[in-house]
Amino acid sequence: MPLPQLIDELLAAKDGFGQERLRELDEADRAEALRRALDPADPDRIRTIGLLAALAATDPDTRPPLGAAIGSVLATGDADPFDVAAAICLATPLGTDATALIQGAASAGDPVVALAAWRTLGQVATSDVLDELAQVAPPPGDVVGDQAAFTLSVIAYRAGLTGFELPVLDDTDIIAIADGAETRSITRSDTTDADFELLSNSSIGDLYLLTPAREATTTVDCGDDHLLVCLDPDVLAAVPETLLQAPALAGVVAVLDPSGTGFSVRYLILTQPDGGDGVHVTLYQPDGRPVFTGHPDGGEIDGGRISIPLFAVDRPGVAPISLTVEADTDGVRLAGDSVGATEIATDRLAPDET
Repeated sequence: MPLPQLIDELLAAKDGFGQERLRELDEADRAEALRRALDPADPDRIRTIGLLAALAATDPDTRPPLGAAIGSVLATGDADPFDVAAAICLATPLGTDATALIQGAASAGDPVVALAAWRTLGQVATSDVLDELAQVAPPPGDVVGDQAAFTLSVIAYRAGLTGFELPVLDDTDIIAIADGAETRSITRSDTTDADFELLSNSSIGDLYLLTPAREATTTVDCGDDHLLVCLDPDVLAAVPETLLQAPALAGVVAVLDPSGTGFSVRYLILTQPDGGDGVHVTLYQPDGRPVFTGHPDGGEIDGGRISIPLFAVDRPGVAPISLTVEADTDGVRLAGDSVGATEIATDRLAPDET
């Protein structure tokens, strides 16, 4: 039987699955996609599961077939570890329902599979499994253990729980823009309808269980990066008190994909009270590496407003910035110089001389 042409075209596309094309799929197309996703011999099996995941992001009826397809990969004893890892990462549209499906993979002997499981659990798991995950988490010290520790913190912060606080960064961990360095502007603007629609097409798992709200979202541009700062509406509604009371996953920063078909999370905004009149605010990559940090206290928290001077963490790959973020119940603004260096920090170890 010839394969539906539209599915072949979507699978062959180099960019993402645009919602406009996905809406063209009829029931026969979807049934064929599921058949191929369940077929271990299909060379495009994982890509087809990705197609189901793109559908499931906005269509709840596609989530059971997606779960079945991912489960079939996990149940294949001799499956390629990279295929298994890819299938696990595609479980995010299932939201919290993905937890039971992939939790066992966190203890997998293959580090590729375990790493994918821990990363994805950080996106979808809730605090009711936190103690259970903590019992099976490998110790920090390698890539899997470090990811597991960060995942436990993300789950705890999202629930406002203590006991999994991340290390506090201080002045010795940051780097400023050097005198005379070339810089580029960081600008803020209101989020357009088109951008917010693309963000809303992301699954709740892709956004770390955060539900975007228009009033809690703002646009930031720096060079080629087109970013949406998406705060948790509940955090914003009572800022800064919400940040001073308990650890929080205050929001995410999403970047427009190169294809222009959607946004993906680049940074997690994690906060924790300092035990006094301030709060530590740090932006982390999904792998747990800190990128930007700030510590507003005293006069920087005034009534219903918080002013957060952000600095780049001193490590390779991070561009120094001069930026102050202000937030209150009306939203987010930028202040200060609002610039970033055009050159990123590089490895400062001297190369071996031979």
